[in-house]
Amino acid sequence: MTMCRLRLFCASSVTVFVFLLAAQAFAQFQAPTPDELKMTADPKYPDAGAVILNFENKTDNAVNYMSEYARIKILKESAKDLANVDLGYFKGVSSIAAIQGRTIHADGSIVPLNVKPEDLMVKKVGDEEIRHKVLSMPGVEVGSIIEYYFQVRLEEGWISRPTWEVQKRYPVRKERFFFQPRNGFLGNALLWYTNLPGGQKLQPDAAGRFELNLADVPPLSDEKWAPPLDSRKYKVEFYFSSAVSSQQFWQVESKNWLKEMNRFAEPTAALKEAAAGLITPGDSDLDRARKIYAAVQALDNTDFSRKKTEAERKREGLKPTKHAEDVWNQKSGNGEEIALLYFALLKAAHLAAYPMTVVNRDNGIFDPDYLSFSQFDDVVVILSADGKEYVLDPAEKMCPFQVVAWKHSGAGGIRETAGGVGPWATPLIPYTANAVVRRAELTISPDGSANGKLQFSMSGQEALRWRQASLRVDEDTLKKSFDDWLRTQLPSGVEAHLTHFAKLDDPGADLAAYATVTGTPGTATSKRLLLPASFFAHSEDQGFIAQPDRKLPVDMHFAAVYKDGVLMHLPAGFSIETAAPTTQIPWTGYAVFQIKSTPSGNDLTVTRTLARAFTLLQPDEYSPMRDFYQKVNAADQQQIVLTNSATAQKGN
Repeated sequence: MTMCRLRLFCASSVTVFVFLLAAQAFAQFQAPTPDELKMTADPKYPDAGAVILNFENKTDNAVNYMSEYARIKILKESAKDLANVDLGYFKGVSSIAAIQGRTIHADGSIVPLNVKPEDLMVKKVGDEEIRHKVLSMPGVEVGSIIEYYFQVRLEEGWISRPTWEVQKRYPVRKERFFFQPRNGFLGNALLWYTNLPGGQKLQPDAAGRFELNLADVPPLSDEKWAPPLDSRKYKVEFYFSSAVSSQQFWQVESKNWLKEMNRFAEPTAALKEAAAGLITPGDSDLDRARKIYAAVQALDNTDFSRKKTEAERKREGLKPTKHAEDVWNQKSGNGEEIALLYFALLKAAHLAAYPMTVVNRDNGIFDPDYLSFSQFDDVVVILSADGKEYVLDPAEKMCPFQVVAWKHSGAGGIRETAGGVGPWATPLIPYTANAVVRRAELTISPDGSANGKLQFSMSGQEALRWRQASLRVDEDTLKKSFDDWLRTQLPSGVEAHLTHFAKLDDPGADLAAYATVTGTPGTATSKRLLLPASFFAHSEDQGFIAQPDRKLPVDMHFAAVYKDGVLMHLPAGFSIETAAPTTQIPWTGYAVFQIKSTPSGNDLTVTRTLARAFTLLQPDEYSPMRDFYQKVNAADQQQIVLTNSATAQKGN
């Protein structure tokens, strides 16, 4: 388990190197208490697979030294992976030293760690000399306490700025962090970003040292549909900046960012010629933007294919990408480069457009108190046309024009405007833009089994998800993934298999998927046949129903509407005794649900709609949300009751 991340800086360079460490350093090993030896669960966190009894991290730049120490009680099999400790280092910059460790069994017997640093397995990551030594603790079993210590020594001329991962996968009884900075760094000031329990702050002592002591730190919450982990976990991050205030930082760095964007996306003569060849005189601004968008979407986006190695690029005569024109000429680039090419071509076509850098909502949330551009992930482009602004997402392969990937909606960042540059947030996606229509035609047998066909129609985010998946895997793997997803959409005892997609390569159209379905959704008795009123499942609500309260906000990623239609051909000799009554459940301003049954001869059609207009909710809004989903679940659990006419008459 990675517990601490440190970034290393060379005093004569602004190059940043990252390496990962994994436990911590104390003065000496500790004798376990009788309660620790016999512990089988943590009373406060009974589901925890382990408890971190002690954790300490020290960083002292005055002597080029870092150390970590950990003492961990293993409570479940699922936590035995903690026995493998990943020690990261940068070759030529740092080295691992003074490794000590032992495993203490529940009966008090000790298995010492007998290993030297050079004996550890070494893994090289990519082309960089970032390496990992893997330390495996001996004889670890459920009930054991593992205890280890190691040091990292930095070469002369290097300093570190640690990130303290205060909150971890497992509860922490006691932890201590210490940081002794070195005075001065190329004229930059040392800053620190904190998110700590109770909102507590961190300040250096009179000698400029930082120390943090905490007790009973809860584990990271695994609540479903929670905001991104990095935005909510307790941590402290140290960094350097030349800014004297938050306002100055964002003003200066935003202008520098915009300058670099405009340099890369300068509309050269070649790009002006290319833009002119893509559009037609008389096109509206929106039509011109749409045609240019289609052209850049057709390029090779290496975020979704494969980035070529330097050797491959050299063999093919490809030059380093320094300008948007290079991306156009080579017909290839990563997502950010393609987004900036689109921005350049819009300017070349004399359209009003602005770049924006955003935090990927799947990773984090923009925090203006953290004075670092490193928190931004991606680039989107904002088009001004017909008196409106349109957020466009050319970096996302297969993303339709005027659609953005959900991770870039409701995302904070920095953008250019007609009046300058500053913070902004992209709008959330309306629920009408993300639709999943599910259709089934089933032939029901007297024993409750069924067979038939399914048809799914998807627009917006679900369509984008499957189209992007098709770029990364082969056809068989894609089909298997879709079959796995189908299992989450269907009742127990039923399985479906994809036959084919339609419009998979056409992001401008709704994506269709066709499947066959078999199984036994119903239950047969001597006189009756019971069928579920809702054939399709909605798994997103089940977690909320089981969760009586909530401490974290709810992040559903995007609003959406689900429409179901199920046509059931009933078995001969059966009549409808009870069908699900028409039911409508409103949650005004947030969501609405409706289910309806319509008989016709020996057929029954059930339609179901759930429109969810919200994306983000605070914990104080959770209670009405759970109430809504409880009511929806109750309506879904209704049964269709069919009577076997022949059996019923015989019984009479």
